[in-house]
Amino acid sequence: MKQILLMRHAKSSWEHPDLKDFDRPLADRGLHDAPMMGKFMRDSKHKPGWVISSPAQRAKETTMLSMEAAQVNEENISWSEDLYFGSVKDYVAAIQSASDEYERVLLVGHNPLMEQTAGILAGAEQKVALRMPTAALVCLESFAGSWKNISPDTCQIKWMMIPKILKKIS
Repeated sequence: MKQILLMRHAKSSWEHPDLKDFDRPLADRGLHDAPMMGKFMRDSKHKPGWVISSPAQRAKETTMLSMEAAQVNEENISWSEDLYFGSVKDYVAAIQSASDEYERVLLVGHNPLMEQTAGILAGAEQKVALRMPTAALVCLESFAGSWKNISPDTCQIKWMMIPKILKKIS
């Protein structure tokens, strides 16, 4: 069984309006939430084997902070500009590109593409099946034997965790 983790980048800063969108860093809340979500992945036994992230600054910081907390090695992280500049098809293609040696893959990216990808994989066509606030983590499962077989309507949403809830239950 393949597991797909989709994580929206943590809360970004708007403190410097002169920065390009691609270069916006995390806000203080994001700097706190990203490692908290990584620790959740580790503690709940949902550490990804492979990570594919947008290279935009806020996504990159989210990835590095959360994977450090999850204790995932940096060599298991790859960067794809398609997760910033692309479409839902690019998100699905990123999942399909994963090596079958991994049973769990994490994508770190941006809305609305994160919500749309989760919805389409779970069979919602063009409709958004769920709302993902910043640093939200969604777990989808598929009985596909290979990542190449992941496509729209081949997954089910298993669970979702958001920082607001995690803070209340921790």
